[in-house]
Amino acid sequence: MPIYGAGGWTNFSVDELIAETTVWVEQGIPRVKIKVGKDFGQSEREDVERVAAVRKALGDDVDIYIDANNGYHPKQAIYMAREFEQYRIGWFEEPLLADDIDGMARIAASTTIPVATGEHEYTKYGFKELISRGGADIVQPDVGRVGGITEWMKVAHMAHGFDLPVAPHGVQLVHLHMCCATPNLKVVEYLKTAHEADLIWYTEFPEHKDGMWSPFPDKPGLGLDLNPDSVEKYSV
Repeated sequence: MPIYGAGGWTNFSVDELIAETTVWVEQGIPRVKIKVGKDFGQSEREDVERVAAVRKALGDDVDIYIDANNGYHPKQAIYMAREFEQYRIGWFEEPLLADDIDGMARIAASTTIPVATGEHEYTKYGFKELISRGGADIVQPDVGRVGGITEWMKVAHMAHGFDLPVAPHGVQLVHLHMCCATPNLKVVEYLKTAHEADLIWYTEFPEHKDGMWSPFPDKPGLGLDLNPDSVEKYSV
C-alpha cells in the first residue's frame, strides 16, 4: 500500500520541517504531510512560507499534503487555499471545524486543491452527510472512531459509490490491513512516532520500502505478537 510521511508540526522551525520531510524522501517515501493553521490561523504568511520552503527543498517530484487541524474559518480557508495552490498541494486537510459541512463544500468548490476530511466523523450517517453535500474530495475515516472495521468498510464503500478516494486517519497498521481490500484507496498514513512505539510493543513489525507498506501476509489477524519484556517493563 502507498504511504505518506505524516508530521511537520507547527512548532517545528523551517529547518526542522525540511529536515524531517527530507528524511522521509531519503527513505523512499515520495509523499509527505505538514501542518498549517499555526497559532489557530493567526500566522497566515508563516503558513505559506513554510509550505513554500518545503516545496523548494523537496522539489517537484514529491507530493505535499497540508493539514490545518480545523485551524481556519471559511473565508480565510478559501484565501489560504488559493495561496497554497501555486505549490501543487495534494490535499488540504481539515481546513475548518469538522461539523461545518457547508463550509467544507464552499472551500472544495473554490479551489483546485482537494479537500480531505473525516477523522472527526463518528458514524456512517455523518459521512453520508459529508459526502452527499460535497464536503470532502478525499474521505478520511478512522477505524478507532467510526465504530470499528465493519463500519469503516461501509464508509469506504460509500465513498467508492461517489467515486471518492479514501485516505484513512491514524491507526496505521489496522488501516493497512483494511486498505488491502479498499479499491478506492489513495494512501495510508505513516507516523514515525507511532511506528517507533510499535517497535517497542511487538516482537516484529512490518517495515515500509520504497514508499510502500504491507502487513505480514502469512500471519493471522493483525499478524502481531506482544513483546512480553515490554509488557512487563511498562506495566503499572
